Amino acid sequence: MSLFNLFWNLSLGIVGGIVSSVVVSRVFLIQSNYKSQVTQFEKLLRKLGYIDGMFFGIKTVLEFSYDADTKMEQEMKRCGYKTEDEYYAAHKECRWISKEDLLKNLLSEIQKMANTTDKELMNNQITEDGLRKITNHLSDYVRDVAKLKECSFTSIHELEAKSESIQKEFENYKKDSTKLLLKMILKDKLMIILYIFMALIFLSAILAYHYGV
Repeated sequence: MSLFNLFWNLSLGIVGGIVSSVVVSRVFLIQSNYKSQVTQFEKLLRKLGYIDGMFFGIKTVLEFSYDADTKMEQEMKRCGYKTEDEYYAAHKECRWISKEDLLKNLLSEIQKMANTTDKELMNNQITEDGLRKITNHLSDYVRDVAKLKECSFTSIHELEAKSESIQKEFENYKKDSTKLLLKMILKDKLMIILYIFMALIFLSAILAYHYGV
């Protein structure tokens, strides 16, 4: 084996090792970045659970108040109370809570969470196309929540349907996460350059062997 042949093969080995190391590091970086984006979105999605829980509380208040109003109306007729003040005066032992105030406070808390989440969404670092699409849907949802002026079964049902749709969309997205990660690795610009470089090294090794360099 000539000295040139020795150095040539040694150079190919060193360069190939360096490129392989860079490829592994790049794959690890892409994977870490992707997982970080998914984790970031999952944290934002937890806010959805909080909002859903608050909406459940509002629905409970609406249902209870409807039953209570019906019961009060029946008792007012039976006992001859002409006004609600007369009814409340006759039931001083009960601690009456204003339904309107309670709903207002619950809605205020929901809107605070929606506004906070919206700000976090505007400052997020999510760049993957599929995940970004779901993030936009989440952003639209929290803005709809923030703009809610009055609580009703209809408005809450519509928002809950949107929330459920977003969560299902994310669940379906996670099922294809492995394929998406592989696609990101294959389409990465630096990885494409490295693929070409490795192909050239491989081709050089074949030519060197063929011509006995």
